[in-house]
Amino acid sequence: MNIKEFISKEIKDLENQSEIIEKKPKDILMSILFEDNHIHHVIPEKEIFEILTEDLDNHRNHNSRNYNHSNNKEVPKKIIFHNRQCIGDILTMTCLIRDFKKEFPNTQIGVKTTASHIWDNNPYIDFSLTEEELILKVGPGFLTNKSNRWNLHMCNAFRIDTENKLDLHIPQGNIYPDIWLSEKEYNSKPLISGPYWVIIVGGEPGWTSKMYPIEKWQKVIDSLPEIQFVQLGLKNHPYPHLKNVIDFIGKTEDPKTGIRDLFKIFLHAQGSVGLVSAHMHLSAAFNNPCCVVAGAREPQWFTQYAGHQYLSTNGTLKCAELNSCWKCKIDGCLNQKNKIPKCVDIIEPEEVIEAIRKYYKGGRLEYGIKVENKFFKNIIPDSKIHINKSFDNKKIDKPQIEMFGYTFGGSSITNEDWIFIEGIITKYNIRNVLEFGCGLSTLLMMNKVDKIKSFETKDEYINKVKKLVNKKVEIFKWGGKVINQELEDFDFSFIDGPANGINREFSTKIASEKSKFIIMHDAGREWEQKWQDKYLKNGEYELISKGGHRCHLWRKKNISYKINNIKPIVRMITTCRGFGGSERSSIEIMKMLIDKNYHIELLPTGNICGEYLKNLEGLRDNLSVIDWMDLKNNSELTVLYCSDTIWNYNQEQYSNMYNLNTKKKVMILNYQLGWAGKTEWTKNWDKYIFLNREKEHEFLNRIPKANTQVLAPPVDLDPFFKVKIDYSGSLKLVRHSSQGDAKYKKDFNEIVKHIIKIKDDVEFSFMPAPSFIDSSFFNDKSYNDIYRFNIYKRNEISVPKFLSKGNCFWYNLPEGYSDAGPRVILEAMACGLPCICDNAFGAKERVTNSTGWRCNEIEDYYEIIRMIINPKILKEKGENAKERAFSEFRKENWVEGGII
Repeated sequence: MNIKEFISKEIKDLENQSEIIEKKPKDILMSILFEDNHIHHVIPEKEIFEILTEDLDNHRNHNSRNYNHSNNKEVPKKIIFHNRQCIGDILTMTCLIRDFKKEFPNTQIGVKTTASHIWDNNPYIDFSLTEEELILKVGPGFLTNKSNRWNLHMCNAFRIDTENKLDLHIPQGNIYPDIWLSEKEYNSKPLISGPYWVIIVGGEPGWTSKMYPIEKWQKVIDSLPEIQFVQLGLKNHPYPHLKNVIDFIGKTEDPKTGIRDLFKIFLHAQGSVGLVSAHMHLSAAFNNPCCVVAGAREPQWFTQYAGHQYLSTNGTLKCAELNSCWKCKIDGCLNQKNKIPKCVDIIEPEEVIEAIRKYYKGGRLEYGIKVENKFFKNIIPDSKIHINKSFDNKKIDKPQIEMFGYTFGGSSITNEDWIFIEGIITKYNIRNVLEFGCGLSTLLMMNKVDKIKSFETKDEYINKVKKLVNKKVEIFKWGGKVINQELEDFDFSFIDGPANGINREFSTKIASEKSKFIIMHDAGREWEQKWQDKYLKNGEYELISKGGHRCHLWRKKNISYKINNIKPIVRMITTCRGFGGSERSSIEIMKMLIDKNYHIELLPTGNICGEYLKNLEGLRDNLSVIDWMDLKNNSELTVLYCSDTIWNYNQEQYSNMYNLNTKKKVMILNYQLGWAGKTEWTKNWDKYIFLNREKEHEFLNRIPKANTQVLAPPVDLDPFFKVKIDYSGSLKLVRHSSQGDAKYKKDFNEIVKHIIKIKDDVEFSFMPAPSFIDSSFFNDKSYNDIYRFNIYKRNEISVPKFLSKGNCFWYNLPEGYSDAGPRVILEAMACGLPCICDNAFGAKERVTNSTGWRCNEIEDYYEIIRMIINPKILKEKGENAKERAFSEFRKENWVEGGII
């Protein structure tokens, strides 16, 4: 039987299958096995291919999926699992620790996470492990991204990610978090007399697409007077306090005991009610009754635990007919009213009330009678307290911190914050400090400086810290506005109070009047940004650095100061002759390395142009320009940002590259390969980074065992996330091209004319337009009106402002132009612009079907422009583009797991 006959037979068989006979085919994946065992694949476009192969994998049973990991590889003797997500994610991470230890009992396991006291008393954890080289970063992202197609629970997520990264098989254990109590905790007197239910009406403030109307929550409470509800939450979260409840908001926030108190509350609770959030994970850990107001944001199978009343609306709305949306912010929800998503709003209070009552109707609970928890068995005789150890080169006296009664994170500064602050104190010889908001920062700084004056509004903080400080520290109570004493001048101010950013205006103002250097903590929040703009940015200060988790460092202009240069050195070798995408990227990388407390030695491969030099000005305190002869000196890290220098790697100029005196070397091949991978000195680097997979694969053909990584260009997208796009009205195509004519097709004018024929109300914006643009577009009334063409000179206005003039980004390159990044697409997506682009090189890896359109031919562009008749499609894809840029294209990836 030949191929044609074989396929004809299969087609006839398909025509007899009733479930598909009426459906319209979209694409096909076909593999042919010949008698000689040769296999030929007919593979569709990449995204369709991934969907089809993932669905094919689902037709195998779930256990067989794991058999790809043979466990023949060497199992680590020691490993530290690392994740910095919220408490709910860390609770599901406990399943990984339990299952890994049971499969590999001889491996020592450590953890480095937020909410570190989750791990107290956990018998699987070796709290002594601190070696940085043991860290494996794990997370739920892989399974989360598959959740619309794979019907697996989130408790599998960390396990599957670990299997993928270690190529090991880890059998899945129970589908509920694995937490442990000491006998003392288990037998201690309940914090709240029962019986009671826990209610939590909010969650992380940034996840606004989950919210349920507060008046409906109140109706649930008022309709169940026979049940005592205890409301939990963080006091700085913007959620209302309910009536007729025991208000326990803010009472589980103690850095040392808060999480353990939370566990004890759930141990004695009859049940909990709330959104898809930490409460349902905790109820699952204790096998408590639980009512979850879920809506349709997540697939039901991904977050529903056994025994829970899970109120989902999946499949009831057009926007969630087949898939869940996974929107984070309410602004990204396309089906909302008054900032409440419809998928949640259509759940009536009566449904929540009935879901709770079913536990009593079914006989599991009785009104007014406390049912003892007989399920929970994870109890150990003696307490084991977990404190995150320092994993940084700069060691911190953790026993001292434990003695203080503090831990990093939570309501205190993080470990990364302290490394940044300590670096500033050392670098600028800080001797005296003005502090707003006392706490862990006070205790850590007092051993580094001569004097601290700290002003605090809360008595409980003052009383706690006063017992721990030495004579260098004075702590004063103030009202948050006026300081009733004469203040001297200070080297440095640290602003971490009063609580809530809206209250920090006067601490910012006073700091700006009295200090040379200022660090604003929580600097990215709305009110902190407002006070920085008012008193620092628009005053006598300049922003010189960002670091830690959320710190901005400001320096007073025109002051004298002495620098201690004792930082580890990173050497950046790159071209500086222009200021295109690669030059901007190299500067962005150097900024991030400086924020990580490195000193940069810049080695230009040629002359430094004026614009590049201008953009180095803010870095000069932490940067020096060196010559080729300096390559013989020691450095911690050498980064070669290649650009088009790859064609010269076999020339005499690069002979010194054979003898680099560096601990680690990273090559960034952002353009073509040239002599990279061929010339001897370009081989055996520690890592090679690319901007797209096509170049990565091409390089691996040269050096098959090279350690490679693909990253989106390192672009500071923060200014672009602030842009608001108007999707209404006509189609507004916008195009930014920093390289001018080079990225415009020669038949550009004909393309524009054809687009106008397709859509006579289309609007174009260019910065700049090609020099050969047809002048008739401006002189001929049949083409020109005041809205048709917006033409700007290069950098005439800011790029974010320019992009805001469009509602769709257009990126059609000349034939053969290989743009590996491209930065402009990242910027457009961050603004919220859907993109029409070539299905090639970097563009096809940035733009997906949900964020825009990818075209193989110019006719594809015309067809897409013709079909855009409803602004809703621009809005939907644009919002998806902004969300993708926010979650996938972080510039920090270059230093967090990238070059460092």
